[in-house]
Amino acid sequence: MQPDDEMTDALAEKIFSGTVGGVLNTPLAWKQKNAPRSAHKPVHIEAWAPLKTDLSCRLELRMRIGLDVLWEYSLLVLHPADKTCLKRLDVRGTHLDRSTGEDYLNRTHKHKWSRARGNRDVYAPDDIRHTPEPIFGATLESMDEEYDRVVRDFITECKMTVGGSYAWVPPTIPVTQPTFDGLEDYP
Repeated sequence: MQPDDEMTDALAEKIFSGTVGGVLNTPLAWKQKNAPRSAHKPVHIEAWAPLKTDLSCRLELRMRIGLDVLWEYSLLVLHPADKTCLKRLDVRGTHLDRSTGEDYLNRTHKHKWSRARGNRDVYAPDDIRHTPEPIFGATLESMDEEYDRVVRDFITECKMTVGGSYAWVPPTIPVTQPTFDGLEDYP
């Protein structure tokens, strides 16, 4: 086991202090994520890219876009060794804050991890360049510039940098494959 494989408050502070050289150097790799037991019904598309640091552990950047509401999406910095989401940005996200009872309805907000509270520390950012209101009629193409800009803003806010090898790769809606329900059992 590597020394950085278990997430601690001190390690999280070190990651977001800018002292470990976090760099996003590769384009995001997109894939379809499906509903459980429904391979033909996509729920969202997701992309990931490694974040290069001086640590012995891996860190990843992930982005999730719901196919039903393209203007509501999330970016996450993950520590995959112990499956910890260290920081999450929900752009125009909707959910209830269970700690405070506050309702986040189409509001951009961030979650910051700590050992004691998990991801319950929620705050409104002022460093993400986007239109705060929902964008009705949004398409992946019309959101493309904002997606790229928000990725860059999020990486900067995490005190990491976007490297020269990074290039934005626009997401695409996956092509659904026809299914033959019930015929899988026959030879």
